[in-house]
Amino acid sequence: MEAKFKKISDTFFHVLGLLVVGAGILFLVFIENPVRFFIYAVLVSAIIQIQSFRDFRNAPGRTIRNFLTGAGIVYLLFITVLSVSPFLKIQEFKISHLSWKTVEPVLLKPYFSWDSGYKRKGNSYADVYYQYQYKGKSYKNTESEVLKKYYPIWNRKSKDELVSEFSESVSGKIMDKDYILFIHPEQPQQSKLFLSSDVLYVQGSLFYDAVTGFASFIIIFLCIIAGMFILPKKKFLLKK
Repeated sequence: MEAKFKKISDTFFHVLGLLVVGAGILFLVFIENPVRFFIYAVLVSAIIQIQSFRDFRNAPGRTIRNFLTGAGIVYLLFITVLSVSPFLKIQEFKISHLSWKTVEPVLLKPYFSWDSGYKRKGNSYADVYYQYQYKGKSYKNTESEVLKKYYPIWNRKSKDELVSEFSESVSGKIMDKDYILFIHPEQPQQSKLFLSSDVLYVQGSLFYDAVTGFASFIIIFLCIIAGMFILPKKKFLLKK
């Protein structure tokens, strides 16, 4: 009976783990990022591992597993590089949307907000309402979370100060015209706004969020371990 229960429990947690991983992959590929990023990764992985496909008949499982692992690694590297470089993100958009044109917006109005985070202090972000004209007609749109800035838990400034600093930097980018607006010439109501063309913008990337989040976890873990050793020692000294 115990062995049967253990088998059912192991199967349940195995299936649950697969569902969690699958949900994470679906979110990353279909919601968080454009699907074309995954297509790039699959194509690059296929080119890199083209020689290994010769062994497909002899070891189909291993070949497919290696291919999917390679595609996953390429995908993560690709989205990491794009997340830290707004300039490269713009170049990728230009290449993947060759028919789209750039226009000068007649109005850019940013709205600033704060999002509290897990294992981090939070992040400030900007939504931008904008208007533009094309062939004598006016259009308007809103780009959500067009720019972000993440803050680790060891940042001692208040969220109001951080949002204020962030708003000043975004306003400076708008004044310096450090933005670019693309529109679909056949469907001008479709548009895409980039609010930064920096070669590197690390603090606004998920990579920075992940690294500082991991560092925060290590700090918290070390504090807990230190507390487990220091507090009993203090109690022992007080009793003396």
